[in-house]
Amino acid sequence: MMLQIQETKRTRQISLVNKVGEVVQKVCRTCQHVKLIEDFPKYTQGYTRADCESCHRDAQRAYIRANKDKRTTYKQNERARVLGLPDTFSEGDYKRLKEVAESRCMISGEVANLQCDHVQALSKGWLGSTAGNIILVSEKVNQAKRDMSLFEFIKSERSNGLINEEQLYKTLRFLAQVNEMSLTQYINFLKDSEEIAIQNKKYWEVE
Repeated sequence: MMLQIQETKRTRQISLVNKVGEVVQKVCRTCQHVKLIEDFPKYTQGYTRADCESCHRDAQRAYIRANKDKRTTYKQNERARVLGLPDTFSEGDYKRLKEVAESRCMISGEVANLQCDHVQALSKGWLGSTAGNIILVSEKVNQAKRDMSLFEFIKSERSNGLINEEQLYKTLRFLAQVNEMSLTQYINFLKDSEEIAIQNKKYWEVE
């Protein structure tokens, strides 16, 4: 066995190499512990990473936490993009939503872990993922609303016990502001958008 210093563009690590030149142990870049080569995850190309499994997993978790908002907005935009719909929902838009929601569902007012939901569902094929078409709701509300528009949901039996009128009014006012409209204009805009979505669907069904 012999010690060997391996260098790449990013790292410089001490490894223990056997007589046939195989690395059997090396020092983790992060925790600085000597570990068996089997304790280091591999890249898809086949060579081992500089961090051991434990440190690599911790780094991944930290990255996910640090980039959670970015991942959320990317996911919502990707869903719209696949359908050929507007996809301009930004990280700033999402942070603003969270500030307005204050950990409360924007329909029921319940304190809960919140999920993104489209005011007009993407399946309607019209408004897409934009600041004026996304709110934060509880999982319970999201599951009940599913592919309905907000107004469809309000009128349906699925919404029974899930709507707080004060919270809903606050949400509609916020959305009107985001869309640079008065509350009346925004409500009419949603109604018109719903009608357009219905007509658009009928057109493609005929085609």
